Amino acid sequence: MRAHRLLLDARGRVLLTPTLRAATGLVPAMPLSVSVEDGEVCVRRAVAAAPRSPTLDRKGRLTLPGPLRRTLGLVPGATLLLRVAAPGLRLVTPARLLGRQRAARLALTEALDD
Repeated sequence: MRAHRLLLDARGRVLLTPTLRAATGLVPAMPLSVSVEDGEVCVRRAVAAAPRSPTLDRKGRLTLPGPLRRTLGLVPGATLLLRVAAPGLRLVTPARLLGRQRAARLALTEALDD
């Protein structure tokens, strides 16, 4: 499945279409674990439901916690790229993805020059 482009709304939510929900295995009201790994937001089914753990609402909207949005500098209208990483998903900003690609290209160039 290809990467999908999503927009963060004013309340910090991204809408997962029924197709995306089916591909990720995430369903409304399922307790979720949201973390940051290598600059990407990772969303998975939670092993145990923590108090106030994030969930998808019945319309398929995932709310990213405020502290997480502030840490990553996400503002309303921000574009996020979604990649299915079964079971769950990964979200990354295009700028972060481009930065990683530039760093990898630079490292490869330096390794080839040695």
